[in-house]
Amino acid sequence: MNRYLAHSFNVLWFILKYALIILIAGLILLIIALSGAYKDLRAAGEQGLAGKNDLTAAVGAVKNQDWETALTLTVKARSEFGYALASLDASRSNPAIKNFGPVRVQINDLEYLLKTADILSRSLERGIPIASELKKISAGNGNHNFIDLPAADKGRFLKLIYESEPELNGLKANLDLARLNLDKIHKIGVLWPVYSQISDIKQELTQVSELLGKAAPLIKLLPALAGYPVASRFLIILQNNDELRPTGGFIGVYGIMESRNGEIISIDTDDSYHLDMPASLSDQWKMEAPAPLKKYLKVEKWYLRDSNWSPDWPTAAAKVAEIYHGENAVSGTSTLPFTGVVAITPDFIGDLLRLVGPIVVRSETYDANNFQPLLQYNVEVAYKDQDISSWDRKDIVNELMGEIKSRLFKLSADKWSELIKIADSNIAEKNIQVYFPNSGWQGLAKEMGMSGEVKKPAGDYLMVVDANLGAFKSDAVLNKDIFYTLNQSADGLNATVRLDYRHEGGFDWRTTRYRSYTRVYAPLGSHFISLKGVNESTADISVTDDPGLNKTVFGFFWTIEPGSAESAILSYNLPDRINVQIKAGAYELLVQRQAGSRINSLKAIFKPLSGKTREWSDNLNTDKYFTFN
Repeated sequence: MNRYLAHSFNVLWFILKYALIILIAGLILLIIALSGAYKDLRAAGEQGLAGKNDLTAAVGAVKNQDWETALTLTVKARSEFGYALASLDASRSNPAIKNFGPVRVQINDLEYLLKTADILSRSLERGIPIASELKKISAGNGNHNFIDLPAADKGRFLKLIYESEPELNGLKANLDLARLNLDKIHKIGVLWPVYSQISDIKQELTQVSELLGKAAPLIKLLPALAGYPVASRFLIILQNNDELRPTGGFIGVYGIMESRNGEIISIDTDDSYHLDMPASLSDQWKMEAPAPLKKYLKVEKWYLRDSNWSPDWPTAAAKVAEIYHGENAVSGTSTLPFTGVVAITPDFIGDLLRLVGPIVVRSETYDANNFQPLLQYNVEVAYKDQDISSWDRKDIVNELMGEIKSRLFKLSADKWSELIKIADSNIAEKNIQVYFPNSGWQGLAKEMGMSGEVKKPAGDYLMVVDANLGAFKSDAVLNKDIFYTLNQSADGLNATVRLDYRHEGGFDWRTTRYRSYTRVYAPLGSHFISLKGVNESTADISVTDDPGLNKTVFGFFWTIEPGSAESAILSYNLPDRINVQIKAGAYELLVQRQAGSRINSLKAIFKPLSGKTREWSDNLNTDKYFTFN
């Protein structure tokens, strides 16, 4: 046995020895073959390194705002990267590079890196003149705050940004191309030692590209948002989501904001009841309230405070503006048309306070954590002990908004990125919704995700919309969970929505028995089966089709006592077209968030006729998509 093992070992060693000899000989031949390309490869490396050094120096000059030096170095770097790419291309004529795959791959990786550097130098070259000009405009402003610029300079500043939109689009395209080049580089190869740095660069390029993507429609909206070159006028509604309504909350306060050349000329808020309560409205105002408002709020007329009845913000905003203008006309007050209608919730204001810091108004400190409850207490209770009339109790909102506005316009430049992040997250969460009567601007608002429309996907859909009707601020103490189950059978698709709501409050000035008219929006053509868990005699169950929103709507009224929990279980059949999609091998579910809602958890379960059950669990801070193929 030992003799056979020894023989096997000798044979193996013989094979390995000659394999190593052949490998070494091959490497020697490869080196000899590559020697002809050495000159070109060396030139490419030296020129690429020179370009990298000049580009680094150019970035340093930009940070020092030495624009002339930065531009000179950037042009030089771009030229050096061009020479490096030409030298690298010349090396490809070498037979060893042309015919030997592993070497060719490494040369390609070097080319992708050099192309990325070339693109970045071109991008910097295009951006420096814009930055330089913006700096010249603000040169006389020692504090570097936009608000302190003279009116003429503000106009020049905004004009330059507006006209730079094509350049920024080109810059984004360049960054995307650079990222694609970096994606082609192999992890295992000649660039392996710096691959982690390449990954970091890709991430940074992605972030900047996404930011530029969001900036493009924002720049197109500059004339509307900034009042440039013609002044803009917005109707602002403040929605209190502690008293939840379809588009975000009860409209207790509204405001008129006028802007010109990027500056808010005025922002004046008022109590919505000041518009809704004059005696002249009682007989002359004829707009009839939706049936649930009439039945559960005991109101016959449709007023501004209740005007956001549709969860589709464009529909609701048009109605808000219509009622505002209509009530003013009946009261004998002329009004001007609005550039747009904006809805915000206290969550957005809280985030702004987190950025600008606490604000002291009337000897009390408002911060991100106490803003909403403290303001509610002062306008609902404390005003009575402060010798303030009920008519003037919400004047404090003007003082708060004025101070927030002042601090925002005095933000230092290093805080702007944080402000953009706050705006971005609040748009995604629907704490900011914007409507423009101008269809072009409205399209841009939709592109930016702030139009607040009820979406119309081709697949499955769910949206739960609560309307607090006479339950004070009880949404502040409601814990809500949503469960969606879809069962596929031979007869079709059966959907069940279970709403588990827990009331953790009591009876006091702020909270009481929860009273909600709840609507469940499903794909158009869905058919009602049953509603369980609620008092059917008082539920006022309704089933309606809304072709404009492409939805079937199931509505019902229910109540939840303080300290108790209730479950509403709605079942319905989905239209056949959803089943056809599933049979074709795909299922898509969009669960859309009601603006202002606070949902603890969302769980979706799909049980196919055959195969594995699918489950998804998530929050509902933003709209959620669930898919499988």
